[in-house]
Amino acid sequence: MYLFLASSLDKTLPLLRPLLKNKPATKVAFIANASDNAQEHPWWVDNDRIKFKELGYETTDIDLRTITAEELEQTLADADILHIAGGAVFYLVGLIRKRGLESTIVDTIKNDSIIYTGTSAGAMIMGPSLAMFAFDEEEKPFLADVPDQKGLGIINFSIMPHSNNPEFVNEFGKVVEKLPINTDPLLFIQDTQAVWLENNTFKIVSL
Repeated sequence: MYLFLASSLDKTLPLLRPLLKNKPATKVAFIANASDNAQEHPWWVDNDRIKFKELGYETTDIDLRTITAEELEQTLADADILHIAGGAVFYLVGLIRKRGLESTIVDTIKNDSIIYTGTSAGAMIMGPSLAMFAFDEEEKPFLADVPDQKGLGIINFSIMPHSNNPEFVNEFGKVVEKLPINTDPLLFIQDTQAVWLENNTFKIVSL
């Protein structure tokens, strides 16, 4: 598996290409649905798209609300990278499951058929549990969408992004407060960091 799990992809994407070495990757299947319900324009999604374009990648948008599992499988077969941008993590996982797309995404990543990149929520969904994120006020409208509070389980630890961003201090406080009852491994990363997973090993890369 090849996963690049970022706090803010627009800040860390330049780190990806050297990690891929001789593995070519230019075509990106781009999913922005985590921001479907955003109350402001999702500038963070724009930032991801702009950075991909600046670095010579070609993006194709995928809307999980309308695509079928068969169509998604075909689209991913023609892509080098699957990218999921940030937003509401419970809404995102709930949408993936409602649309019957989980196995397609998980199998494609695990079969080394594609390189996965994720920003914020797109990184968080890869872990085994979403329970520690349920205390975020912005997630509460979507908690019922994922009653088991489980992520996609592709990795065996959870990621808490934006750990050096003061805008998220309140959310971090709630997460830390609940750590005694949420004992799954949790990795905090800063906006200038990403987790690179290659097969069975991972490391934190940073600008």
